[in-house]
Amino acid sequence: MIPQLVTLRMNRPGGRRPLRLFIPVLPVLLILSPLLLLAVLAGAVACLIFRVSVFGALRGIGHLLSALRGTRIEIEQGHTAVLVSLR
Repeated sequence: MIPQLVTLRMNRPGGRRPLRLFIPVLPVLLILSPLLLLAVLAGAVACLIFRVSVFGALRGIGHLLSALRGTRIEIEQGHTAVLVSLR
């Protein structure tokens, strides 16, 4: 199952309350679906050019997306910290 919710938390300098954003994945995918369709078509053409199985590549991308569930990415630089969590 692909992640359903992306949580983005940014610690702001000056001790202010951290900024939290909850981004649902499905509505974002629906809005960006025309671009996603173009990306899939470009990937299919690239697979044909490099003689890679299109269905094998799609299956690999599906496995990669399903493995992202539960991933946490933490970035700190100076007084700013960003946490991205995939649920």
